[in-house]
Amino acid sequence: MEKLERFEQGLKHPLFSIVGRRIILLMVLLSGFFTILTTLLQLSWDYEEAFNNVDRRHAEIQNVHADLIASSLWVFDLVSAQNRLDGLVNLPYIDYLSIEFDGVVLDAGEPLIKNNVVSQTELSYFHPDTNRRINLGTLRIESDAQKIYDLLLQQFVVTLLLNGIKTLIVCALILWVFHQSVSQRVFAIAKHLSHFDPIDPIHEPLRLKHRKLIMEKSDELDWLADETNKITLRMTNLYQNIALEQERLTDFTRAASDWLWETNATQRLTFCSEAMQSALAIPIENTPKVKSVPALSHCTSLLYNLDACDDFTMCEEKITLGKHTYYFVFQGIAHFTEYGFTGFRGTAIDITELKTTQLELEQLNKSLEATVEARTHDLAQSMENLKATQTQLVESEKLAALGSLVAGVAHEVNTPLGIAVTANSVIKEAVSTLNHAFEQKTLTSDQYTTVMKQVTDGTHMLENNLNRAARLIRDFKQTAVDQVSESRSQFRPVQTLEALMGSLRPETKKVPVVPVVEGDPQLVMSSLPGVLTQVISNLVMNSVRHAFEDIPEPDIHIRIADKGDTVEICYNDNGVGVAPELHQRIFEPFYTSSRGKGGSGLGLNLVFNLVHQKLRGKLHFDSNINQGVTVVLSLPKFLTDTETSKAESSTK
Repeated sequence: MEKLERFEQGLKHPLFSIVGRRIILLMVLLSGFFTILTTLLQLSWDYEEAFNNVDRRHAEIQNVHADLIASSLWVFDLVSAQNRLDGLVNLPYIDYLSIEFDGVVLDAGEPLIKNNVVSQTELSYFHPDTNRRINLGTLRIESDAQKIYDLLLQQFVVTLLLNGIKTLIVCALILWVFHQSVSQRVFAIAKHLSHFDPIDPIHEPLRLKHRKLIMEKSDELDWLADETNKITLRMTNLYQNIALEQERLTDFTRAASDWLWETNATQRLTFCSEAMQSALAIPIENTPKVKSVPALSHCTSLLYNLDACDDFTMCEEKITLGKHTYYFVFQGIAHFTEYGFTGFRGTAIDITELKTTQLELEQLNKSLEATVEARTHDLAQSMENLKATQTQLVESEKLAALGSLVAGVAHEVNTPLGIAVTANSVIKEAVSTLNHAFEQKTLTSDQYTTVMKQVTDGTHMLENNLNRAARLIRDFKQTAVDQVSESRSQFRPVQTLEALMGSLRPETKKVPVVPVVEGDPQLVMSSLPGVLTQVISNLVMNSVRHAFEDIPEPDIHIRIADKGDTVEICYNDNGVGVAPELHQRIFEPFYTSSRGKGGSGLGLNLVFNLVHQKLRGKLHFDSNINQGVTVVLSLPKFLTDTETSKAESSTK
């Protein structure tokens, strides 16, 4: 109530705003500090200026008027000298003048006793005949410093008063503006929140008042009010949902045949579903202990689990209710806070029918053991046959892939060899023409140049295509040897996969697509290069056969990265992709989307088995419709002999 009254007062008067008062207090203190500081600086400047004026006035009398007074004294014109003194004493910053001349004292003004500024100068007359100065007396000049102090003090006080009045006026205006633009709206938000009741079905949103000139249409407080409305609306919806869930839970509790229960840290029942209260006759309002309930007092396993203060499940207990015996399975979840154990929440499921059936099944199982043993033997034999068949199918898939590779490379090699044969024919024809012209002695320089150009071009063509054929055969040899070999060796994966891409060109150019291998060419692995090339070959062929239908610009990228103890090979294409619901099935044996088009369904299954069993690595597959396929292989950089032997034994 005290805060609410303070809010109400804050809405009425700006001085009740704590923040406003604090801001104004800080402004007054800071303004007062800087006002006093600037006033003191101004006072210091005025002080120096005033005394500088005094010094200048004394210097003026000494330099200008002293000679005139000396001339009057030289001719004994004391009246003129006195008149000059009376005139000079009226000058600013001059309060008293006196002259001592041959025992005569001439003065003007009132002599000062204290706080005076005094200067003296000798009165001398310059005699034109002798060119000497003759001392006539002493001129004493006095100025009242107290007047200067009083004037400076008066200026200081006036300045402070004016600045103080200005500061108070500005602070009052600022306090009023702050009250109108900030305090009232903040108090309105606080009052709205203090009256907010999330249970109230009628929720009025907060609307802030706006005043022109001193408020923007959408400022920070408007944003705060909008967020407040959003929060209160969410709270209202949350409470409504909680109430609905409570009602729903209550209905489920009443309708469920299972027992629901809750205990505190001392094993006292703080909640029981109605079915449990009715069956066990539990006075829940007295929060009895579990072991004090007669029907549960002999449940040793349940009491033991409760004493352990830890989660438990499958706690089977036999409970007698009236003349009937029931079987229940208890399970509980232990709850803890920063202060320790707080209690259990759990259920009890009636398994009487299941238990009865189980006993009957046990009797039945005894008679079926012999049958099961015989069937188990048959199944084991069938499993061995299936494993052998699977191994043969996998080997057949590998040999089929290698055969397809051989046929493609043979076709690819025929092209440069055919061009080489053609080039050789051109060279032979050119040489024959040259020899014939030479024998007939009809060879000209132009003809020689033309024929030699044909020979040179043919030689270049022959050399380039023979080199191309040699490179294809070398890549094929390396790939073919790797694909049939499973021996561990050191190799550079970038070079190995580049050689593989060259040998797969007869297949990839059908799409056409040019696989790109990226990575550090100096990276070295000690693993099974043949298995690795078989895995990547299967991935490429899978993309070539299934991925690029109606894809205008096919692309395959293979990125190899060094990850310390592992090597990460990321295979990516931009094909039609695979639906998420098929991600698990594509690695199953014999699953294929091209059953009638030559697909065996073992390609990706072989990839999965080789990566996990041979290379001892991990495979991550990611794809979606029309988003391509990404396969990430994480392989050990150095496959040890132990891992190799384990891989071999796991595949036998």
